[in-house]
Formats: sequence, C-alpha cells, structure tokens
Amino acid sequence: MIRYLALLSVIITANSTLIANSEPLKNNNNQLEYETAGNLSELISNNPVEIKNSGKIYEEEVFITVTGYSSSPEETDDTPFITASGNHVRPGVVAANWLPLGSKVKIPELFGEQVFVVEDRMNKRFNDRLDIWFSDKESAQDFGMHFTKIIVL
Repeated sequence: MIRYLALLSVIITANSTLIANSEPLKNNNNQLEYETAGNLSELISNNPVEIKNSGKIYEEEVFITVTGYSSSPEETDDTPFITASGNHVRPGVVAANWLPLGSKVKIPELFGEQVFVVEDRMNKRFNDRLDIWFSDKESAQDFGMHFTKIIVL
C-alpha cells in the first residue's frame, strides 16, 4: 500500500511539472495580470493564456508484475479488439488500472527501449499489474508472469 501511495504521489508530482511559460496577453499595450497555480494560469480578466510544457522529461522506476493478454473472448469484455481508450489493439498496447490512460512505459529488462502505451484496463481486482497485449493467446501464455522493473515516462 505504501508503494502505491508513493507512486500516486509521484504521478501527482509529475503532473505539476507543467509550468506556465507564457507571456501575459497585451491589451492596448497594457499587460494584463494573471495568476499561476501548478500547471494552470488564469487571467484576472478571464482572457486566455497559452500554457507551454516546460520540456522537462520525468521518469520513475517501479517494480511490478507484468503479464500478457490477448483478444480472446475469455480474456476480454464484449469488444475484444477495442481498448478502454477506444482504440484498436495493436503491438505496444498495455493494460493497467493504476496508471492513467495514455501513460507511456518501458520494460527494459524484457523489451529494451520499446515504449508501450497504457490504452486498456484490466479486471478491477488487478491494481498492481501491467498487462501486455499479444496478438494470440498462445504468445500471451508463453510470455507468462514476470516481476520486473518498468519505467513510467
């Protein structure tokens, strides 16, 4: 439980690395005032402000159980080839309940520098796993179960 709370803290911290790097909008050569809180900026006059990413790359290493799954009917819901994010399954898709959809991860000990994208969810009882999509059930079973390091990008 402590590991998950620490990870949640890391994810929240990572979200706050977006910084408002913008110039205030000008109105008749007068600069407007704006307030910045975390990654949000709000002009006092309610005019929009462009928010730019600071360009900082953030990575966190986590040790977790990694398994495989396929689009076989007994492993999925009634839409076996559509992920929870609405996309079609394909190589590089992973399922995880503990990371936001769209998160990117690497599994260096098993896949080197390949980047995977969290686009699917697992059964709600699995909050401590990462599940890699394979094109067939046999490949997923052959992959088995690994406790290994992943890097959350």
